[in-house]
Amino acid sequence: MATSETHIADPTTAAGSAYQFGRFSLQVADDGSMTLLSDGHAVGLTTGELTILRVLIENRGEFVKTKVLLDRVTQSPRASENVVHGAVRELRRTLHDAELIKTERTRGYCFTGEVTVGVPEFNTGANAIGERTHSGATEPAIAGQTTMRDRRRDTFLVVALLVSAAVLLLPFGLAFAAGSWRNVATQLAFIEALMILVAIGYDFFLTSPPLKDLDYDTGRALVAVQQLRRSWRLLLTSWCLLYVALLVSQGLALSAGHATSQWQALQVITTFLNNASALMLVLCYLVLNRPTVVRVAGRDIDNLPLGRGLILLGLFGLLEAALVIYFEKFGHADYAAAVLFGADLLSGIAGGIAMALFISRLDSRLLGASGLLPIIPMILYFYVVIQPFYPLLNWTYPLGQQVPEHFDLWVMQLAFVLKSVMYIYVTELFKSKRFLFYMISAKRAYEDVDHEWSAFKQKAH
Repeated sequence: MATSETHIADPTTAAGSAYQFGRFSLQVADDGSMTLLSDGHAVGLTTGELTILRVLIENRGEFVKTKVLLDRVTQSPRASENVVHGAVRELRRTLHDAELIKTERTRGYCFTGEVTVGVPEFNTGANAIGERTHSGATEPAIAGQTTMRDRRRDTFLVVALLVSAAVLLLPFGLAFAAGSWRNVATQLAFIEALMILVAIGYDFFLTSPPLKDLDYDTGRALVAVQQLRRSWRLLLTSWCLLYVALLVSQGLALSAGHATSQWQALQVITTFLNNASALMLVLCYLVLNRPTVVRVAGRDIDNLPLGRGLILLGLFGLLEAALVIYFEKFGHADYAAAVLFGADLLSGIAGGIAMALFISRLDSRLLGASGLLPIIPMILYFYVVIQPFYPLLNWTYPLGQQVPEHFDLWVMQLAFVLKSVMYIYVTELFKSKRFLFYMISAKRAYEDVDHEWSAFKQKAH
């Protein structure tokens, strides 16, 4: 095939065409909007990437200079040729064929594939399915995606807020009915555990069937979203079990009036559950911030360290239990109490750090932060502040009698409110397929940054 350099014609004359090459088809509508299909399914590309692909296809077999391609994408005087280089790199990754677009340093790029020109399957306006805006800010259209209008009609947010508000006001009603605050914490722990159990069931109810016939990048992103959903469900489960354990633990403390072996065993269990919730937050952070899906022998493999994390938590719990048993056996009850307090303090600090990591990922433009301030993340960062109070909730704080009365109750209530805010926000992100969009777009952005950083280091040397 000849590969001579040429000057391209205005591509707008070719509107209303379909370019078929292999399993791909570039659909160009009458109004000039474009969509790339893979076996009939839309592939998410930016408008700039689609424009470059279209120009190369329309001038197939001939080299097109990088500057010419850049002028087709943008007229900004500040734009660099890296825009074209990055777009071609993404096109090669999408088409799974590096040789389909040939490069020569001084001549530019050339499309070398065989192309059949036909009639487009549809004609749509700008931003057709599978097409994103040049800035990448608009989501690729995905089956089952909820529009903003649909989200406004959804009653989930209103119901969740009303239920959370009811639980927030519940202590006052319980105390007024019983004439005492004595058993309010125990009753509230049961109610909050029940509410989280309902949230777990609702999360399973909201799960939509897996999408089929997806392109490679979307398929890998969907596996990552499944990892995130699994970690999120385990987080809710650990919170639910933690409230139940706290309920039983306080019941034993009130009935016995002193530290029994059963009560100490429950402290070890509750600390393990609090550590488990911190682990799940870390796993959620890893899914959003690391490549946790690896390709092995042509298959996508789950590379999330859930098992290793649980083993580490189990060893920590066994060490705590062994130290408590040892000191109790040799008559050092004060040392045993110090071990329980120290373990709870470390658990609270670890939980705060894990929460901060996860919230830092939620505070992302790709996850839909809008307005002047990221209100939701700012609210959730309060959780980082109250996590070190965990020894007070687990009743191992040695000076617990010196803190203000019912302070533990207010900390528990604040923790539940913040859990509710996080649950509502994360559930909305799952429902809107925002996490799927994040996985696709963030992966592309991180890879581009790595490539540009490598190129920058080479130039610097």
